[in-house]
Amino acid sequence: MPSGSEIDWLGAASVPLLITGLLVFAILFIVVLFRAPTDAPASPGVHLRTSREVLDEHLTKGEITCEEYVGRRRALDFNTAVV
Repeated sequence: MPSGSEIDWLGAASVPLLITGLLVFAILFIVVLFRAPTDAPASPGVHLRTSREVLDEHLTKGEITCEEYVGRRRALDFNTAVV
């Protein structure tokens, strides 16, 4: 059974440890909050290609035929009209 002096030491040591733990948690929370992704658009120098641009590129490279292009283009136009 712990004596009175051991109980006092445990109580005195727990307060600084608790405060340190809370500070570390708060700092980590703030760092994660600021590093979280936002809904902001991509940086100005980055261009994200649309599905239409990718389809056009496949046709230009000869990876698909004109018939495939027309069919896929109709599907893309239909999907964008539905959304």
